[in-house]
Amino acid sequence: MSIDTVSHKTKLMVKSIAWYTISNVLLRSVSLITSPIFTRLLSTSDYGIVSNFQTWTQLIGCITGLGLGTAIIRGKVEFGEDFKEFLSSVQTLGFISAISALIICLPFLRELSQFMVLDQFCIIFMLIYLVFSPSVTFMQINYRFEYKYKKNILIAVFNTLGNVVCSITLILMWTDKRYFGRIIGTSIPMLLLGIVFFVKIFHDGKIFYNKGYWKYALRLGLLIIPHSLAMIALGQIDRIMIIRMCGESEAGIYSFGYAYAIVIGMLTNAINEGIQPEIYDLIQKKAYKNLNIMTRNICLIVSAIGFAMILFGPEALKILGTESYYEARWVIFPIVIGSIFQLMYQNYACVEIYAKDTKIIAIGSILAALIDIVLNYIFIPIYGYFVAGYTTLAGYFFLMIFHFWGARKVMNGEKIFIGSDVVVLSVILIMGGMFCNLCYFLEDYVRYLVLVLVIFVAIWKGEAFVSKYFGKTKNCK
Repeated sequence: MSIDTVSHKTKLMVKSIAWYTISNVLLRSVSLITSPIFTRLLSTSDYGIVSNFQTWTQLIGCITGLGLGTAIIRGKVEFGEDFKEFLSSVQTLGFISAISALIICLPFLRELSQFMVLDQFCIIFMLIYLVFSPSVTFMQINYRFEYKYKKNILIAVFNTLGNVVCSITLILMWTDKRYFGRIIGTSIPMLLLGIVFFVKIFHDGKIFYNKGYWKYALRLGLLIIPHSLAMIALGQIDRIMIIRMCGESEAGIYSFGYAYAIVIGMLTNAINEGIQPEIYDLIQKKAYKNLNIMTRNICLIVSAIGFAMILFGPEALKILGTESYYEARWVIFPIVIGSIFQLMYQNYACVEIYAKDTKIIAIGSILAALIDIVLNYIFIPIYGYFVAGYTTLAGYFFLMIFHFWGARKVMNGEKIFIGSDVVVLSVILIMGGMFCNLCYFLEDYVRYLVLVLVIFVAIWKGEAFVSKYFGKTKNCK
């Protein structure tokens, strides 16, 4: 392969990561921006039902989905020209799982409705949604690895804007039980896309069953289910425990601060999804030096963005909420830093997926969730609700260390990532985040000066990263 060809691929990769990340963060932020609209259209009871529906959809989707997304990521690397056939076969497996769940649940709708505290119609709609929606994720993975970022952006735009428009329209049309409008409106765009991609995947692959593909997918995917459930627990258990130990008001304040801080989590997830193809490509080439350059500099850039979010936190909360929510600013620092540790651990977990050793991922996630729960149980009664942010930070820090070790273990001790980088990045994150948090006690103009400096560093490092990465990667064999 010529240098020009590699250079073109590199430029396409960088452009894909940039556009994929920017579009996903902006579009996922729409939910935060439009939240004041829905809080006025829905009663607190309606809002709670919608939140309950979304939580159950995540939980049941983890089980019916069989962790096939992870298998497809690895399969895209392994099966190459046969990937369409592999994807078609694996989609059949997911379809059977979701349809089986629907059939099994139908006779027990009354009991499930009471247990889940959901209307029977919502349960049926959820299960139908879970039959088709995974196909969207499958195609997004395919487009990411082929650097077809424009198609993924179109999917994100259609889903996000369709979500808002459909939800508002249906809520206004409903005179009673307005939560139906929000639930259906949120799901319709993804459901429609799912049906389209469901048909496309079968049309392109034309294989409904392949024993080898099924065994491959189940071996990688099933062990991801405990990981997915544990990660939901890590993200949701704080609020449940705060309600029980402190009260609903404290849980509301914590959730409000969390909603702002987790925007950086949307950024880290989008970046991780964007760079996955390049991570696997560099591992295949054993270009570990280039891999470290890329991941280290991305983490530094994201850290600067995270510090800016912490520094701007008080103003953001004043804009998004009322004075009664202002106390939520003390939650921002740990959630932002924890989300950046999440990006680091996701980079290391890619190596475990590449090595087809997903049991380590499951073990790490379960242990992190247990750490979060135990620390909450011990410290929330002593220090109050805001300590839940720090227990979440501890959980993600543990995951980062665990997966750094795991990446070396599955590659037989090969030093893919550099230990000193992990130490330096961790110190920068924690010390820098603490400094930004302490700026809340200083005069506002001091905090603004620090904010300007951090933004300058982010831009400077961003330009340096692109320059260095182009220079290093184009010579990679």
